[in-house]
Amino acid sequence: MNICISREFGSGGHEIGKILAEQLGYSFYDRRLLEGAAEKSRIPIEHLERADEQKANPWIHRIWYEAEAENLRGLPANDILFQIQKDYILNRAREGNAVFVGRCGDFILKEADIPCVCIFITAPYACRVIRKKELLHLSAKETETLIRKTDKRRKAYYNYYTDGGWGKPDNYDFCINSSRGIHETVRVLEKLLEELSREGKKNE
Repeated sequence: MNICISREFGSGGHEIGKILAEQLGYSFYDRRLLEGAAEKSRIPIEHLERADEQKANPWIHRIWYEAEAENLRGLPANDILFQIQKDYILNRAREGNAVFVGRCGDFILKEADIPCVCIFITAPYACRVIRKKELLHLSAKETETLIRKTDKRRKAYYNYYTDGGWGKPDNYDFCINSSRGIHETVRVLEKLLEELSREGKKNE
């Protein structure tokens, strides 16, 4: 089973995905997708970090992909990174039992007809502000600005590279509010996934 997690900034989606993967014994891919892309493309990771989860922008730096993929040469860094990460996600997903966080993983797997469970992690805005304010040691105003900008960027990135619908409930198998706590959210997801697995076996 492959699991794709999309998340609002400050909802704890990354941590939830990491713990869930550990509990299930699954591989976990977040920044590892970026590292894998850097290794495959031989592009310095600091270049890719500036393009990560951002839609294409012709005015940002352009880098030349020197591998065999002629069609990627001269594209903006964002587009190159998306294609490389897409290939990496597909390769890892075909191995099975993986948790992918962000980077359009759900759309990429659905488009390739690779079965996956799609999850969206949300939380009340006030809870997200408190969480990030404490983690990042920012003022409330700085935290609110960061949350708005990050969610806007993630939505724009997702909607640019897919058919849209970031955060729309009907695009996901489960949408869950994480405000009851990270570990409680993981526990609920484990039970939902267990039930989903049982139902799948009944229908085999």
